[in-house]
Amino acid sequence: MDSAKKAFAGAISDESTLPSQELKSQQVRAESVSRLYDADQNPDLLQAIIDSSDDAIISKDLNGTITSWNRAAEQMFGYTAAEIIGKSILTIVPPELQSDEPRFLNSIRAGERIDHFETARCRKDGTRLNISLSISPVRDRNGNIIGAAKVARDITQQRIDQRAARHLAAVVESSEDGIISKDLNGFVTSWNPAAERIFGYTAQEAIGRNILFLIPPELHSDEPMILGKIRAGEPLEHFETVRLHKNGSRLHVSLTVSPIRDGGKIVGASKIVRDVTRQRKMEAALHISERLASVGRLAATIAHEINNPLEAVTNFIYLARQAPDLPENVAEYLKIADHELARVAHVAQQTLGFYRDQTRPVHVDIAAAVDDVLTIYHSRISYKDLRVETRIEPDLRFFTLHGQLKQILLNLVANAVDASSQSDRLLITARVMKTIHSGANLLSLTVADTGSGIPQHDRDKIFEPFYTTKKDVGTGLGLWITRDLLEKKGGHIRFRSRIGKPSGTAMTVFLPEEAHAAAEESAA
Repeated sequence: MDSAKKAFAGAISDESTLPSQELKSQQVRAESVSRLYDADQNPDLLQAIIDSSDDAIISKDLNGTITSWNRAAEQMFGYTAAEIIGKSILTIVPPELQSDEPRFLNSIRAGERIDHFETARCRKDGTRLNISLSISPVRDRNGNIIGAAKVARDITQQRIDQRAARHLAAVVESSEDGIISKDLNGFVTSWNPAAERIFGYTAQEAIGRNILFLIPPELHSDEPMILGKIRAGEPLEHFETVRLHKNGSRLHVSLTVSPIRDGGKIVGASKIVRDVTRQRKMEAALHISERLASVGRLAATIAHEINNPLEAVTNFIYLARQAPDLPENVAEYLKIADHELARVAHVAQQTLGFYRDQTRPVHVDIAAAVDDVLTIYHSRISYKDLRVETRIEPDLRFFTLHGQLKQILLNLVANAVDASSQSDRLLITARVMKTIHSGANLLSLTVADTGSGIPQHDRDKIFEPFYTTKKDVGTGLGLWITRDLLEKKGGHIRFRSRIGKPSGTAMTVFLPEEAHAAAEESAA
């Protein structure tokens, strides 16, 4: 009993892996037991404390032979006291760690204590435990060291929990989705890197703020509904809504919100946020494209149907102009009417041409293509009194898809006209250049205006679908379609823009010539 008393009194007085409050309680118990032992009083009470400890308390002599083994040790390692006392402590030490034991014994012989040594030990059934050891020398009444006392705490579950927590933290940190937690009052308590990327706020900026800073004012009423479901323990899955970026822009997001429980009590909510803005824009773009296709078919049908009456009216005007003794003013009216009808017929033919795009590339007269597009926008150009200048290489012909080139020109000219103010200037240039690596022909086509220019904050977004600076008159599809057409052909588009005085924008496209142009020319 004396060795067990001293073993417990020496070992339990060490610090352990317990929280600080539990450490203090354990130290108070150790001091009380020490006083009991020193006074040689209440040995039964000391044994009761040893037996009721949740930690394994083991003593051994200086040869490593086990001399005491409490009930917690039996439960922890699976050996009864009768089975283990008298055996070497190496019985519970994994083979690869048995070299630690001589070092421990040498430290004990030197009167040193070992605090909170984390290692592994074996149960009777062969399973391994992660444990924290505190080892103290055991002395006799004369102060001679006669053995060692160990307090062993099973920290296996603690290590499993720590690994799980580290794994969870790694998942949260590396997730492409924003993962945010908040308390039941709606205040943000955690904010992962993906949330920073999605919303633009750092964790330092977001944590501690009410989640309403991300929610548009008109949707603030959603938050009490969400918190109400969380308090009731109900998750909210794939809730699509709108949230605010730090720069004020709106994001389409899909939310999954789940309750956070602490011991069964709901203490907050965890949100997984996925930015679906681009997905929604692409869906809208597809919808618009389908509508545009329908409109194109309708326009082509209308253009076809008006061709016959246009031709009839043109013929009647021609006959009327041949009449003798026609008053001068009437002749002038008929001349103007004939000119305007010719322009209407030209627009109708262009509409049919765009819809019935060439399935094969042809040699396109670039100057003629530019003239056709300028004719379509003639009234808008005249209304703004724009000065239009073209600088196109003489006799420039380029082997490409006629309809796609016209569509690119239409988009660029439309934007230039819309950006221009009264009496501004448009400049259209075109030339053929050679690519550096292959020497293939590349059409360089620039449409420049002296309009107001593109603000700096818009420049990164002008090629996004549905992003427009024209407010009510723009769809935000022109430049997106232009870039898409060029990239499919291996071309690209770039721009320069300036605001202030002077101001303006120049859009330049680089379109590669179709690959089989050379073969056609050699065959000819």
